[in-house]
Amino acid sequence: MAAPVVRASPLAAFQARARLCLEQGHPQLCEQALIEAEALQRQASARSAYPCQTLLLGVQADLVMQQLQAGRGAQAVADLQAATRGCAGL
Repeated sequence: MAAPVVRASPLAAFQARARLCLEQGHPQLCEQALIEAEALQRQASARSAYPCQTLLLGVQADLVMQQLQAGRGAQAVADLQAATRGCAGL
């Protein structure tokens, strides 16, 4: 009997990828995290989850800053953690 396939939620997958981007600055991870953040913030908007959308927009800014090699370090990681908490259930 095969084990069931377990997939991370889109928010969890985004959080993991964004964290790696912010900590390691890998360009492809940052690009993928930006794409995922855009999709999530549009989903939040469609659900009228405006606080979540605002948090995700802030994380998007942090990801762009990281790509520009002007990252905000620990503050960016804290922003990501706040967005993950604020968007639970998305």
